[in-house]
Amino acid sequence: MPAAQFGILGEFRYRKSALLRTFLMRTKILSSPAQCSGRHNSRRATRRGTAAVEAAFILPLLLTMLMGVWEVGRMVQVTQVLENAAREGCRLAAGGYVNGTAVTSASVTTEVQNYLTSAGFPSAAVTNIQVTLTNLSSNTWTDPYGAQPNDPFSLTVTIPSGTAFNSLRWNLLNRITSISSLTATVYWQSQNNSQVTVSTTLPY
Repeated sequence: MPAAQFGILGEFRYRKSALLRTFLMRTKILSSPAQCSGRHNSRRATRRGTAAVEAAFILPLLLTMLMGVWEVGRMVQVTQVLENAAREGCRLAAGGYVNGTAVTSASVTTEVQNYLTSAGFPSAAVTNIQVTLTNLSSNTWTDPYGAQPNDPFSLTVTIPSGTAFNSLRWNLLNRITSISSLTATVYWQSQNNSQVTVSTTLPY
């Protein structure tokens, strides 16, 4: 009886060992360490090559997108500063007079240029800036001091293409967008005093 048990147990162990050996051979776990190391190194080299090819395709597109976002963001910032400068010019024009001095279109242009200079604009942009004051009322006047109360007007500030526009760009590469000039327009109403003519002739 013990011999029979030992024979059955030995055969079971032998079959178990054979099955385990077959499983390990099929899964290639019994391969030599040199072969395993070679396969891992080959996979790493292949992966490195794949990453380099992916980067070569993606990086140009990614850089182009980043430059475009950068350029558009800069243009939005400059436009906001132009609108603020136009508002400052409108506030000056709306009064008509400052400390008894008549406000002219030239003084409005100077006010806009001073604001842009304080905002950090380069001299090329400030010098070549175009400021247009437009009378939108039925009354006839050219300079703000001649406006009637509540006369509507507009002030347009333009950065023309060329040296003025290029001096504001941060990107040294060619333009990605088609923007070549910037314009900001603000609408206002005159707060000038009523112009009343008083007769110097006393009634009888």
